[in-house]
Amino acid sequence: MKRATTLGASALLTLLLSAPATAQEVPDTGGRVFGLVGGVFGDGDSAVMTSAGAGIRISRHLGLDLELFHAGDLGLPVDPGFVIQTFGPAFAPVERVESSRLVSFLTRMTVEFPVADGRLWPYLTGGGGIGNLHQTLSYRNLPLPRPLPQPERLVPAIFPGPNFELSSTNLALTFGGGLDVRLWKGLAVGTEARYFRLLHQREGFDFAFVTSRVSYRF
Repeated sequence: MKRATTLGASALLTLLLSAPATAQEVPDTGGRVFGLVGGVFGDGDSAVMTSAGAGIRISRHLGLDLELFHAGDLGLPVDPGFVIQTFGPAFAPVERVESSRLVSFLTRMTVEFPVADGRLWPYLTGGGGIGNLHQTLSYRNLPLPRPLPQPERLVPAIFPGPNFELSSTNLALTFGGGLDVRLWKGLAVGTEARYFRLLHQREGFDFAFVTSRVSYRF
């Protein structure tokens, strides 16, 4: 009987000691790293967006995140501030080629609502920072028909070129939310949807992000 009591007490003590260790696999406060990949929709064309960042959880529900993301091939209109024009039917047709990419550094506050014993982490996030929009504008000749019409038979090409690069850094704002699902210890996967606005010149550009997300908490 005494031996059984001793074994029972030992088992209870082991359980009590192991339970906090299990609960502390993902502490309420600490660091986290994350990465995102998804699509950008809004002004311009749809594009692929990638992001990486790190943060600190100040409390069980509140955290601060730093994020760097990149989106290319946005298809935004490029305004160099002047017009290039050709006159008359004797000139070769000209195509305007535009490209845009966006790089942004953001500071975000994230509010989490952990449920299901910490297996699910719904969250809301928002903040701001800076965004750099780099745009390239070039012109090139389109192929001429063969044989050439008589008036254009001796007309030389007037392009390629010129090429113009425009770069501006402006205030950026973002807010949205998502859901992380815990897989193992601090490793989680999830999805996120967010609105982003770049206060570019007078009008600004608006985007929506829908991404998949991988994160790790420690």
